Amino acid sequence: MEAISLDSTRSLRNLYLVRTAFQVVWAATVIATAIKQPLIAAVLFLLYPLWDVACTVYDLNTSSRSGSARTSQIINALLGVGAAVGIGLTVFHQPIYSVAVFGVWAFGAGLLQLIVGLIRRKQLGGGQWAMILSGAQSMIAGVAYFLGGLYDKQHIKDVGGYAIFGALYFLIGGVLLTRKLSKPSTLEAN
Repeated sequence: MEAISLDSTRSLRNLYLVRTAFQVVWAATVIATAIKQPLIAAVLFLLYPLWDVACTVYDLNTSSRSGSARTSQIINALLGVGAAVGIGLTVFHQPIYSVAVFGVWAFGAGLLQLIVGLIRRKQLGGGQWAMILSGAQSMIAGVAYFLGGLYDKQHIKDVGGYAIFGALYFLIGGVLLTRKLSKPSTLEAN
């Protein structure tokens, strides 16, 4: 299995830290606007999977050019575009169904994140447990959002918590990669 280069590891670390900051701001804004300014929250909700697609494309352009992690990421990007279309078709007229669409996306994206985390764990010699756990938790949350959206039990504001947990996992992943980068020999040995 191909090891990840120092430059790719730095890019991945930086991506994790940028995602952390973005997701905290996004979650706070969605939670703050969901009740009193639902149109703003709806637009932000629509943009969330597209943000994930942009991050995935960036990751694809800065990491390994081959392998099953790349295939999983391409599938994830396509899934994110599909989710944005589904959310766009429902969020302004039937917001609860947009939460169900989000749930399907969260489950699929979580499964793919779990796969990529396991692959990168081998490539990096560890340090991906936060991404693996995040993927598993995203799958569980996806089921909850899907069912909650169908039965009007979950709403757009509730997705803010999902993003906060994601931010925490990305922060942990970024810190772990920072530690790994402080010891380049651990990357070169893999």
